[in-house]
Amino acid sequence: MIEAVIFDMDGVIVDTEPVYYKRMQDFLAHHQVDFDKRELTHLVGSTEEDVWKWVQGLWDGDLSREKYDKAYGDLYEGEPVSYQDIVDQEIYDVLDWLKKENYKVGLASSSSFANIESVLEQCQLTHYFDSILSGEMFEQSKPHPEIYLNSAKKLDVHPNYCLAIEDSTRGIKAGKAAGMTVFAKKDNRFNFQQDLADKKIKSLKEIMEELKK
Repeated sequence: MIEAVIFDMDGVIVDTEPVYYKRMQDFLAHHQVDFDKRELTHLVGSTEEDVWKWVQGLWDGDLSREKYDKAYGDLYEGEPVSYQDIVDQEIYDVLDWLKKENYKVGLASSSSFANIESVLEQCQLTHYFDSILSGEMFEQSKPHPEIYLNSAKKLDVHPNYCLAIEDSTRGIKAGKAAGMTVFAKKDNRFNFQQDLADKKIKSLKEIMEELKK
């Protein structure tokens, strides 16, 4: 029986992945860096650290994390992402229902804490979550299950009684490796291996329908 629902953020709650993908394409083109689009697609759902390491391998010369962050920040200075415009509006009804039904609710995102805070504050979602974890807290990133195992521990619910809501191949693998039930929010844009999930959902409201069964 499911006792807790743990959400990924990017691609599930907010449709940020196409935005970040396009920005990274433009960033690399701006700096005349050749790259394989398939490799960039494979990085969707990764931590910022993993993305930097990938860019570092393509860069002509030294690229420290500090230098990378500054170069990326300078390019998009004054162009913040409007998360309110790309939030899945169904999330509000789903979270309201989960809290009313006394499910524990967690967030397990590969994004940085700063980014998570920006999204949750802009979209007025912070108060719904009993646990908020960032990939930057852990040595291992998705598809390793570390973030999901720690989320379950923080919620005080055995992983077998947790439902993870994901979209990316990395995230789905992480949830399954943690021993959780995994629902994948359908996305055909990045060739995710969503057949690995226990169920594919078109709408977040399907979470409520499934838990009512």
